[in-house]
Amino acid sequence: MIPCLYDSSETEYADNGIGKLSDCQSCVVTEKRNGSYELKMEYPAEGIHADYLQEGNIILAKPADQVQSQPFRIYKITTPLSGELEICARHISYQLNFITVPPLSASGCPAALAALKSKATTDCPFTFWTDLTSGAGFNLTVPVSLRSALGGVDGSVLDTYGGEYEWDRYTVRLHQARGRDNGVRIVYGKNLIDFKMERNIENVITGVHPYWKNQETGAVLELPEKVITVSGKSVPYERIVPYDCTEQFESQPSVDALRNHAASYLKTTTLTDPNVDITIDFLQLWETPGYEDIAEAERVQMCDTVWVYISKLGIEVSSKVTETEYDTLLEKYKSVTLSNSVVSSRSSSLAASLGSIKNEASNAYQTAIRVESSISDVTALAENQGYYNVLAAALMGLHYSSGTDNNGNVVRYAYNAVSLEASTRAWRSGPDGLFYSTNGGKTWQYGWDTDYQAVSTVFDTLSILAGQIRGGTIDTQLIRISGNAYFHWTGNAILLTDPQDTSRMVKIGLYADGRYGIAVSSDGGRIWEESLGFEGVRLSEETPQNLDERYGKEQITVSEKAPEAPESDTLWIDKTMSEPFPKKRTRKRAKKRNES
Repeated sequence: MIPCLYDSSETEYADNGIGKLSDCQSCVVTEKRNGSYELKMEYPAEGIHADYLQEGNIILAKPADQVQSQPFRIYKITTPLSGELEICARHISYQLNFITVPPLSASGCPAALAALKSKATTDCPFTFWTDLTSGAGFNLTVPVSLRSALGGVDGSVLDTYGGEYEWDRYTVRLHQARGRDNGVRIVYGKNLIDFKMERNIENVITGVHPYWKNQETGAVLELPEKVITVSGKSVPYERIVPYDCTEQFESQPSVDALRNHAASYLKTTTLTDPNVDITIDFLQLWETPGYEDIAEAERVQMCDTVWVYISKLGIEVSSKVTETEYDTLLEKYKSVTLSNSVVSSRSSSLAASLGSIKNEASNAYQTAIRVESSISDVTALAENQGYYNVLAAALMGLHYSSGTDNNGNVVRYAYNAVSLEASTRAWRSGPDGLFYSTNGGKTWQYGWDTDYQAVSTVFDTLSILAGQIRGGTIDTQLIRISGNAYFHWTGNAILLTDPQDTSRMVKIGLYADGRYGIAVSSDGGRIWEESLGFEGVRLSEETPQNLDERYGKEQITVSEKAPEAPESDTLWIDKTMSEPFPKKRTRKRAKKRNES
């Protein structure tokens, strides 16, 4: 999508506003789960709309796959020496930072969101929606911004009820679970191009020091043993943090109740495990030919749960999408970050598996090349490989695309229409062989398999015999240019047929046993006569006669004088004409004549 620029007061986005930013150099939208939502753009300083790129104006851009375009308000513009403007903009929902709400209370998540809108101190153009049904109490004790009340401070809506936010223009949606688990598998060697796993113990705890505080007297209740810890340490030393349980009990709890609550917290919190973040680059299979029927099942969006498999390292990861970088111009993800990962390893040690990632990086190229990319420069190689394939297909008058099968193998397609579905002739090649389709890829006929064993016909029902395939080389008699009956390969020669008289033919190549050259036939190919060979042009004895019959036998008549009534195209030689110019006399001859 080409981003569009609007005035700062725009709210409908029903037209093109100030104009399309078609000359922008790049436009990337980054969204984090329940966090930042920003756009960065590079635009030439001499661009068409450069003067209108001002702080406060709005850029409408597509932020992710299958999401409607979203408005981003410009808040910073940088002009470097290079002349490329660097534009930074934030989602229109950041406007909630400048709408305040007073202290308030509500019971239940829907009531809390309704109270935030109704109690806003200034006009609030946003609407709120949620599918959370929790009846827990919500309390704000001091004035805060509306966005902070939604999430960002202790006691916020997000802190109280949990959930995942979706920012859709002027609508704020709080989902119990924004994403889905479609069973999407990102497999090393199939659709995984790049992989980076980060294991962080900065926030890991091994236990808590729970307490309850009486707000009136200031008395503090603790456990006799002071702390509760978890078994199975994931860090080399104890990491105990205070745990305030005051708001969890309406009145002073018993020691056992405090202990049980703290133990339950340690069982459910994720702080006892290292934080594992994974950044991946992968083939977006829902845009790949061959996956049309299961495109929705392969699609990945914010907050979805995906599964990453790296069989060579023995790693299986179940993760939630927590950050996306989306290229608005190309309409594809640049990268996807997975967090809250649940990692399991079939190796003896997860640490050993993680450590081996670096050692395996040098070997990753051979696997990555199967998806037409490189670990060192994935984008460049994938694009270049695609250019070569597209060019090769174009030279044959075909369209090209590629994808991967369920085993992660690259499959290439060539077809004679704009899309595979609309084609009447299509070819598919991969490790399992070559296939041919005449119904837009709905069904495929076998060509030959990887062992060079012919199993059926492919090109225009020409037979493929085992003896015609030698060491991977296919005899030219297997090839025919489809759709042209007057120009095609036959045997080891190219045959041209006169469209006006099919008995007249020209053969270039092997036209007789052991004889190569250019030969002609006038009897439908039964008898061939060489016209051009390695010795040069060869004329038969009948050639002059044939030329006379075809073009006529003109003669020049020698006569004593011109005919009395010559035809316009008559030629003759008049022998009676005198010299057109007298000879020039020399001085020597003139002198002799004077002497006489």
